Amino acid sequence: MGRTNEPLLQWPRPGVVECRSSTRYPLTLELRFAAAGGSGTAGSGRTIDVSSSGLSFTCDRPLAPGQQLDVAIDWPVPLNGGVQLQLVLSGEVVRAKGSVAALRIRRHEFRTRSLGPKAVPPRSLPR
Repeated sequence: MGRTNEPLLQWPRPGVVECRSSTRYPLTLELRFAAAGGSGTAGSGRTIDVSSSGLSFTCDRPLAPGQQLDVAIDWPVPLNGGVQLQLVLSGEVVRAKGSVAALRIRRHEFRTRSLGPKAVPPRSLPR
């Protein structure tokens, strides 16, 4: 997916009250996803917002509530020395409407990534 002129961070709109238990941070980053276990759905999209417990994102194919996904997001800030990072998430789709879905995060970790071809999400994270 090509870069757009969208800012990586978008501030909440005035007058919008957030009722979720975890603070959502509006980030616009590219992501890739695959069905947990390596079977079925795979695709790409962009984050809308992220918190410690959930992710809202656009997707290039329909998703259904209950689907288990592994998601990889190329993190925009490198580690000391310029090492590129990838945020890897595992969770369940809790809402999906059109090209927008919400994931309840079950597991998350930062991994280093090579500068070569972009990594594909792991088949499943260790439990």
